[in-house]
Amino acid sequence: MQATLPILSFEIRYHLRRPTFWLIAGLFFTIGSVDIVSKAEQGNAFFFVNSPSQIFQTTLWYSIFGILAAAAFVAETFVRDANSRMESLILATPIRKWDYLATRFGAAFGVTLVAFSAYIPGMILGTLMPDLNAYALGPFRADGYLASYGLIALPNLFVVSALAFAIAARTRSLAVTFAGSIILVMLYLASLMMVGADKINYQQYPFWAMLDPFGFYAFESNTLTWTVFEHNTLMPSVGGLLIWNRLLWIAIGLMVWIASYHSYKMQAQSPATTSRKTVRKKRKSPNPPISQSPISQHYTVHRQSSVFTQLLYRTTFELRTILQSKAFWLLTGFGLISLIMAALGAQSFNYSNPSTDILIHSATVYLDYILFAIIVVYAAELVWRDRTLRLQPVIDATPISNAVLLLSKLFALFAIITFNLLLAMAVFVVYQILSGYTYFNFPLYFQMLFVEHGPYFYLTAMLALFTQVITRHKYAGMGLVVLISLSHIPLDALGLYHNLYRWAATNDIEYSPMNGYGHLFTGHLWYSLYWGIVGAILMLIAYLLWPRGVQGRRRWLKAWRMASKGVKRTLAALVVGWVAVGSWIVYNTTMVNAYQPPGKEQTAAEIERRFKQYENLPMPVVTDTKVNIELYPDRRYFQAQGEYLLENRTNQPIEEIHLLTFINLELADVVYPGATLREAHPDWGYYIYDLAEPLPPGAEQTMTFTTQTAPIKGFQNQVDSDDVYMIYPNDVVDNGTNLYSPFILPFVGYTKMVEHKKAWQRAKLDLPPLEQRMRSHDDPTGLAQTMMLTHLVWGTTDVTIGTASDQTAVSTGQLVDQWEENGRNYVRYQSGPQSRGKFTVYSGEYNIHTDDSYRVPIEVYYHPQHTDNIDLIVQHIGQALTFYEETFGPYPFEQVRVVEFVYYDGMIFSEGGTLGIPEVLVWKSQAEGLGKENIVDWLTYLLAQSWWEDQLIAADVAGGMTIREALSGYASNLYMRSQRTPIQQELAQKQRLRDFFRGLGKLDFQEPPLTDIYNELPIARHKGSLILELIEDQIGKDATLKGINQFLADHRYQGPPYATVLDLRDSLAAQASTVDQQSTVRDLFAQVLTYQVGIADATYAPIADGKYEIALNIEAQKLKTTGLGEQQILPLNLPVTIELNNAEGNLIRVIRPSLTDTQTTISLITDELPESVTVDPNYRLPSAYLQDNEKQIRPRKITSNQAFRPVTTSIQP
Repeated sequence: MQATLPILSFEIRYHLRRPTFWLIAGLFFTIGSVDIVSKAEQGNAFFFVNSPSQIFQTTLWYSIFGILAAAAFVAETFVRDANSRMESLILATPIRKWDYLATRFGAAFGVTLVAFSAYIPGMILGTLMPDLNAYALGPFRADGYLASYGLIALPNLFVVSALAFAIAARTRSLAVTFAGSIILVMLYLASLMMVGADKINYQQYPFWAMLDPFGFYAFESNTLTWTVFEHNTLMPSVGGLLIWNRLLWIAIGLMVWIASYHSYKMQAQSPATTSRKTVRKKRKSPNPPISQSPISQHYTVHRQSSVFTQLLYRTTFELRTILQSKAFWLLTGFGLISLIMAALGAQSFNYSNPSTDILIHSATVYLDYILFAIIVVYAAELVWRDRTLRLQPVIDATPISNAVLLLSKLFALFAIITFNLLLAMAVFVVYQILSGYTYFNFPLYFQMLFVEHGPYFYLTAMLALFTQVITRHKYAGMGLVVLISLSHIPLDALGLYHNLYRWAATNDIEYSPMNGYGHLFTGHLWYSLYWGIVGAILMLIAYLLWPRGVQGRRRWLKAWRMASKGVKRTLAALVVGWVAVGSWIVYNTTMVNAYQPPGKEQTAAEIERRFKQYENLPMPVVTDTKVNIELYPDRRYFQAQGEYLLENRTNQPIEEIHLLTFINLELADVVYPGATLREAHPDWGYYIYDLAEPLPPGAEQTMTFTTQTAPIKGFQNQVDSDDVYMIYPNDVVDNGTNLYSPFILPFVGYTKMVEHKKAWQRAKLDLPPLEQRMRSHDDPTGLAQTMMLTHLVWGTTDVTIGTASDQTAVSTGQLVDQWEENGRNYVRYQSGPQSRGKFTVYSGEYNIHTDDSYRVPIEVYYHPQHTDNIDLIVQHIGQALTFYEETFGPYPFEQVRVVEFVYYDGMIFSEGGTLGIPEVLVWKSQAEGLGKENIVDWLTYLLAQSWWEDQLIAADVAGGMTIREALSGYASNLYMRSQRTPIQQELAQKQRLRDFFRGLGKLDFQEPPLTDIYNELPIARHKGSLILELIEDQIGKDATLKGINQFLADHRYQGPPYATVLDLRDSLAAQASTVDQQSTVRDLFAQVLTYQVGIADATYAPIADGKYEIALNIEAQKLKTTGLGEQQILPLNLPVTIELNNAEGNLIRVIRPSLTDTQTTISLITDELPESVTVDPNYRLPSAYLQDNEKQIRPRKITSNQAFRPVTTSIQP
């Protein structure tokens, strides 16, 4: 004890006096404050950035960077004695092993905790900054900081520190320690990739959640289904996977530490004794002559060789040193495992096959974390290795240029980066071979790895060397690289989005299987050149400041004075080139093309401010559309000459016409008899025309117009975007164009589509609160208008499309003509008077597959490389078509078309029997297991819209979206249920519920009931179809289908007043056989309801006559959600199916009691002993909690005086 306290005190003082402590503490303080300000200024929807849940997530993310702190303090403690040659002297003293190891570890670990803890005051300070979004800030929650620190930060840093101690004490190498510690990051990334990106693998979730050393997925499992309100107010639960994950990794950390402690030998370790093999070699080999020694040869090379030879020799030397180090092979091994995990996890991206683009997309996690860490660690190691070995004075005295010393280290880093990128390619090619995928696209491998992703890492290598040189401090240089790489966070907060000042950033670039990189690649190359020049400038400055000999404080000035004219001229030339390239980029991205920061959100807000005053003006509707569209894919623009037949269906004369266009669309040549342009607002796409003669009620008039986009020139800083929700760019691309008619032709009148519906967003944009999100169900104006596209009614379309000679154009309606003219291909499509008046245009280099095996022909237009799933697509389109016609009535079109297009805007389409599906869905999915489920789901969901979108019109009132989405989703699931086995259906329904509730917890808006939905598609489709299935469970399938078909019959091709969600609700309620069922149907539409059912206990006891008494304790709750997720617990008050099965899985008994209390005890007698019991076996109740639906029945004792009271229930055989 006498020695412990002095050692502890010395170690703490030593670390606190080091600049490293203050640098790392400052780093975490800065990250904490800047991160919180960035999130709060942008507005994180209704989620509080300082809620306990968010604090936990932030702490998890920061603790990954704790590796830097642990290595800086813990590892350095056990490396510095060897590096300073003091280890032998210290170990020669009578110091106890406990004091030398445990006490010093405790001090270093404590200092690590203190430095890391700086993020907490940083976050708190960030929440106090002015001008933050009030919706994003909650009350101060000290318990959130304390709990997250105790459950996340403390265990994570202990595990990292224990591992750093174990490696550093054994190897005496910081580089190996960093490399070994990255295994923790690798395990986290493995969990991330194996759990899934787009699609979650719930079967493997618990395993990988336990394997994640940082506890991210274990934490998420406890908050997976939380509402916004719960995220903002509740403290995350300690139970479940989280506590077991924490205990597991604390135990692992303790075992690692104890094993290292006991294996540590209190004797100095020297390079000569670390390897027995080395010792034997040294004993056998005589000492070489001085003239043949490596040092002599090294000097000779530097004296006699050219600069190029010196550079080659020195680069080889640096690279050989890296290749001979344990750290490199540790990192390579970890990288190899990470890449294998990335390949295995690639199918989580929409269950894709292992195509080159998807595999590299999945590898970005590895590249962004592991490769970045390798660059940062090795840049520091290369610069500081000679100093650590005390060879720097010797090297400084050799006749070798600073440029050789610097560039040799840079080229060694480049070689490591290249090796890792080639390793990724090798792993993925092997994985493709093992998966039976034989389309090896090696040019794409090189393009994506070395041209798309590579520049960032090569530039980061330059930056990492530069920061080491200018800071002259190992950890300061590493920390500065991390800060610069994270600089996008404060820049986002400041609204600075241009890539000219975001480190190594280029324009938005995304590979498309159909379109390649298209027009995006030009900008990427210019930005890469720009940042390449910046990297060259940094290297030249590093050359001037290269540490050699004793340097004073004014080294920058001295370096400049000593620089040769050639160096100064080179620097000047680089600066001129940088300015020239930067100017060219500015010219292209701000003058030739408009600069649009992402998420600008101003267009819609400004349209609402200026033009909402015209919302209730009477406007004509479009009853006939004729348009000639000329597409120019090579120049990426189109021209459309159109004609509307306008009709006044209001009860008053129309004196003015308002036209509205969206992103980048130019409107010209508007001709309406007697109309004059009164106001033109091209910036907002709004035009007002006065009519010389008012259009009387019932009258018609034609209006012609031209719309076009301008030919694209130069390149952009970003992909065009519009902040109007559900309005997407009307881009023509080289191959795979899709254009949606409402976005390329003018709207007539103001539309509520432009209005931001989210309260936090309106407050951020200084918009007044909405009096109503949508019109009420009985609003006369809303009932007379179609949902969203208020100017379109039942009417004909006549569309002629011209495109390039090597492409095929496809659209909605009947193909009536096809020809070639002037080296271009033309098609003409027409639709009859029972058309919705809207269409989509596609153009691409398609292969065409036609199948006439079903009642109507099926045509598939697809990318020539995407042939794998064509037969499956045709099969299920045909089978679903037959199923839907038998269930819902005749299909209204003469063919079904399925068309592939590029996935730039995220849209899908179903217009008049033509289904538009982007290239990342369906076409590349694996046609088995969940991949097949995904394919069939998309196809049948879109096909079902031929009944619920193309045969009726929803009124422009609240809940209109529910009609199309809920009924299409229900129809799709109805078909898929008919195709599955019972086991497949159970697994699919569980996956569906988990996916829905996981997504529900991430929504940034208040969940509306089905009667109030506007454009909340996840609720309308997924929750709506779940509710319809629950109604089916309550009133019966036949009654449900009868109600749906009656609703369709009542509103098929109906004019105003159009159908509302209340009509659908009432049609279903009319089929209910009891008042309670009718009430249930109405509640399910009008309230936000979810459920929680489970079996608390299930026991049996044998009774007389060989029978068994079964006792079931059922917990059943109905959760009524209001506001942002506040939940009220109510009795279920519904009949629920309960099944009992024997050991072979065969059904013994089915009962359907009405559960009127939150807890119910059910007793019943069976002739056969059941093995298990399941409540709600078909999972019809929308529930986030599925783990207690099934339970094994255990034996219990029964006494003679116990009375048996069976429940009164309807029993089904």
